[in-house]
Amino acid sequence: MNKTSKSGFTLAEVLITLSIIGIVAAITIPTLISTYRKKQLEAQVKVTYANIQQTLRYAEYEDISYKTVADGSSRYLKEWFDSFLSKHLKVEQVCVDRNPKGCWHQVYYPSGLKHGDADGIGTGILGFTTAKGVSVTLDGYNANNMTNVYGIDTNESGLIFYFDANGKTKPNVLGKDVFIMAWTEKGLIPAGYSKTSAQIETNCYSGNGFYCLNKVISNDWKIPTKIWNKKVPYKK
Repeated sequence: MNKTSKSGFTLAEVLITLSIIGIVAAITIPTLISTYRKKQLEAQVKVTYANIQQTLRYAEYEDISYKTVADGSSRYLKEWFDSFLSKHLKVEQVCVDRNPKGCWHQVYYPSGLKHGDADGIGTGILGFTTAKGVSVTLDGYNANNMTNVYGIDTNESGLIFYFDANGKTKPNVLGKDVFIMAWTEKGLIPAGYSKTSAQIETNCYSGNGFYCLNKVISNDWKIPTKIWNKKVPYKK
């Protein structure tokens, strides 16, 4: 009488298969997580820019005078914030001249060097945190700084917004989750507005990252992979 033979996997075969699955998972899961985080950030960057732009338009509809010349004081910034932003922008915390603490955090250049400090960037600043968890620090700069530092040709002073699209969550790096936009006589515009495409790419890919929002906007609101994958050597 013939016995029907039964086939199956040996223990060694099962272990090898599980090892292969584990290796594949170790390779693909971090990539999937990184891609998901990148898409979340891109959406938040776009929404943040649109929300502040729309809020300023609401102020225009209310016939509020559009004063963009900043005197560099936290008192002026608070008045401007109350007139243009606070009425239509949901915020959870406002910090005037670093008081109270908690609206901002330490951010870094792509090189890993610190930019500003743990409470803000600039002097006489105003910071706020939106209901969506976006951290913002706001300061006034003269025409020379607007042109030479932030790449916006102007004969007037203006306001510079630094915003971290995912708040205190890392990477906290310019060009990755920290971006710069300005309020000038031209309206709300990204830093690097007056620069060429080549200059913007150079600044974003190998410079201080100030112009990266401009690059993201021109890239259909996508953070370039070359920037996203760049490793930052954080320095104390």
